Amino acid sequence: MAAAIGFEGLEPTEAQPNNDEGEASPNGAALASSENLNLLTGEKGQSNIAKQALYFQDGIRRIDYMLAYEPKDDSDKDWKQKRKEKRDEFLGGLVERGLEHETETESVDRKTEFVKIHVPFPVCLKWAENMGMQLPIEETGTVSNYGLIDRIIGSCGSNNIFDPDIEPEPDQYTAPFLQAKLTKFLNYDDPEKFFTNAQRSRICFEIMARTPYGDKDPTKVGVDRLTGNKSFLAAYPLHEGGYSDDDPDNMRKTLVDVWGSWKAWYKFQPLDQIRSYFGEKIGIYFAWLGYYTAMLAPVAILGTIIFIVGLAFINSDENRVATETCNVKNLINASTVQQYAHFIMCPLCDGSCDYWSIDSTCTTAKVSFLFDHGGTVFFAIIMAFWATFFLEFWKRKQAELAYDWDVMDFEEEEEKPRAHFEAKIKTLRENPITGKEEAYQPRNFYVAKIMCAFSTMVFMIGLVVAVLVSVIIYRVAILTILNEQESLRSTASFITTITAAVLQLVAILVLNKVYEILAIRLTAWELHRTQTEHDDSFTFKMFLFQFANYYGSIFYIAFFKGRFVGYPDHYNTIAGFRLDECGAGGCLIELTQQLAIIMVGKQVMNNTLEIFLPRLKVYMRRRDNVEAKENDKKLTRWEEDYDLADLPEHGLFYEYLEMVIQFGFVTLFVAAFPLAPLFALMNNVLEIRVDSNKFATQLRRPLARRAEDIGIWYSILDGVATLSVITNAIVIAITSDIIPRVAYMWGVDDKPFGLGSNHTLEGYLFFSLSQANLSVFRNNPIANSTFFQKLDTTLGSAYPFTTCSFRGFRETPMGSGPGSSESELKRFFWHVLAARLAFIILFEHTVFGVKALIAWLVPDVPLSLHNQIEKEKYKAKQALREFEERSGTRGGQREGLEPAIA
Repeated sequence: MAAAIGFEGLEPTEAQPNNDEGEASPNGAALASSENLNLLTGEKGQSNIAKQALYFQDGIRRIDYMLAYEPKDDSDKDWKQKRKEKRDEFLGGLVERGLEHETETESVDRKTEFVKIHVPFPVCLKWAENMGMQLPIEETGTVSNYGLIDRIIGSCGSNNIFDPDIEPEPDQYTAPFLQAKLTKFLNYDDPEKFFTNAQRSRICFEIMARTPYGDKDPTKVGVDRLTGNKSFLAAYPLHEGGYSDDDPDNMRKTLVDVWGSWKAWYKFQPLDQIRSYFGEKIGIYFAWLGYYTAMLAPVAILGTIIFIVGLAFINSDENRVATETCNVKNLINASTVQQYAHFIMCPLCDGSCDYWSIDSTCTTAKVSFLFDHGGTVFFAIIMAFWATFFLEFWKRKQAELAYDWDVMDFEEEEEKPRAHFEAKIKTLRENPITGKEEAYQPRNFYVAKIMCAFSTMVFMIGLVVAVLVSVIIYRVAILTILNEQESLRSTASFITTITAAVLQLVAILVLNKVYEILAIRLTAWELHRTQTEHDDSFTFKMFLFQFANYYGSIFYIAFFKGRFVGYPDHYNTIAGFRLDECGAGGCLIELTQQLAIIMVGKQVMNNTLEIFLPRLKVYMRRRDNVEAKENDKKLTRWEEDYDLADLPEHGLFYEYLEMVIQFGFVTLFVAAFPLAPLFALMNNVLEIRVDSNKFATQLRRPLARRAEDIGIWYSILDGVATLSVITNAIVIAITSDIIPRVAYMWGVDDKPFGLGSNHTLEGYLFFSLSQANLSVFRNNPIANSTFFQKLDTTLGSAYPFTTCSFRGFRETPMGSGPGSSESELKRFFWHVLAARLAFIILFEHTVFGVKALIAWLVPDVPLSLHNQIEKEKYKAKQALREFEERSGTRGGQREGLEPAIA
């Protein structure tokens, strides 16, 4: 943890000259005084070296980065030569910039060669200043507790069972590094401790990212381009050692024990150590994941209680509709057959679909009560407020982390332009803030590129919608065609469902891969100035597509399926086929089933892949280690890391995507599935340990990138939370039967069976059904109905059935002549429609109003942190005033106090 302060008031020391490229000066003059020249030899740190594993063969120079290549690859001779030339030019460029390298030509797989890269201490100092790197100048000896939750946990004492078994890192005051102030920084006389391994790797990568490998083409620059064209097969920093019991203690082993171990599932994460080892960008991801998981706990408990309440009343009078549905079977006798006739349901499709009795939905009617009662309305409102609380309090936690990790103003002040941006852009302008000349992309060109990329996104999302519509048409068409074949009629529904699912899956996978390639290329073509802007643009493109991919079928079931079917003899069709209709149990239970299957199934599949896929990749790579098998030779540190799986450039995107899609399941349709927070909580407890173990043991160590927040993901989460208010309002008002049931209880005076105006649901089942003449079902003749044949057998004689029922509030058609099948909507339908619209408006306005109030009441930065920041600003101003009084100057730039920028 650290707090950033300025250098005003510190005594200036003489700065050594630097060149523009950031290389070491010829005389090594990157240190502040001659007493530090011994740091160049590395003699002080030699006694503390863990030899060979992380160092050059001399045991002195630390390995800051590794490059791997195969000199005898399968490509033709010309390609081999070209790749060798590129490697030689690149390594020569590194030497010109002051870096040192050493090649290992022997490896256990007998084909891979490795290049060790070392950044000498003077070069590290030079580039640390150029990069504006924040380094510690003083330890405060305290641990920050700014937020309410942190203070509550801190009050439990140091032996809290939830704390990780690791010493917390103390707070440190930090400042942007200046070579002129070298002696003011901690460990300035020890090059082994002055920079962390992660910081050295970041410096090394920054140099390699700006090193060209072609004199004529200015775009041929950077190690990423070389790994892309296979000149190098891999570029990675080394892990700090092994993690087995036999390995000496190191940070990686510690993280595996206290963070990546299953025995630590209930403990908090060591966020400061994660940040120190993997960098702020990965540290913030795990901090967000842990915070999200902790916030799920209370709503998971509440959702489970809501579910249990529904379970407790499943057979009570509160579930009157299910009771009446199940009791219909008792009416199948000669004396009550006339009443039973009202519960014979019309076929759900043309052709093979038979007539059916509503009591066949007894089980689904009971189960639907678990997700369709007054408690779910209450829970949906609570979840809308919860999403706001979660996002607002995460902003506070994020501000605390940004302050502690010195990234609070990273994007504005510290983040440098991408090397690819500077290589591609030839237009220069003077920065209006710094006055320095910098690469600049004209605004009109940039906007034109964004609009072109947006058009491509809309087209691809349109393709997803087209696939969904095509699958719907396919289902209807194939079901009709199969029903015409008597031999396939019994399996028509099963065949249609399976083939439609396979077709949709294949289409989604193909479109997903195509769109990912498009998104990567479009984002690169847009030429964003910083890495943060680049990542945000890619994330936004991919999420829109993935949102349509994952939620398309769910939105269809929730809001469209069965809404526009029509009614008997007036069914709406598409391409000549009757529209798809919800199953006998209704649309809500179908929505619940879809949510449960997709959410739980996706979580199981993702965790299975994350556990086994990286290990499978490592196993496949290590199969080729011929010498290790034959001679039982131990792999070197760089060989072990080379065999690990690589974290892709956008690797964190898929980690965030998995959780944000889950957040959508938890919030968007929670009214239909109140157990979603519980399943999410159980998954995330597992996810944290799976991801932590994967990062610490199965992946190469990623570059320790900096970031001040979770980027555009916060805006996406906020958008999903806002959309969830609308979707839950519509699910409650339209998809569920809550409002019609309430309207029946309190708005219908003339209830069926002479029940009068009692405020109960007695008779609602009969009231919610409308009748149609059997004669209109020309494709479903009663003579071919298995249902009626069995019914006649049960009754002992044929009963003159003339009507069947369907769900809806329509008048019963009279007569059998032309136009007799037309049925007007009941007045009750319009009352319910008005109530539904009123509920949606009231629900949305109430929830949005309370959400806005919560956002206004909860400050983005905790008061204690705000006071600390203001206190430091005040101290900086005081120090500046004292310095000006001592030096006799007022204002202006003071020589040697401003950091140099390459």
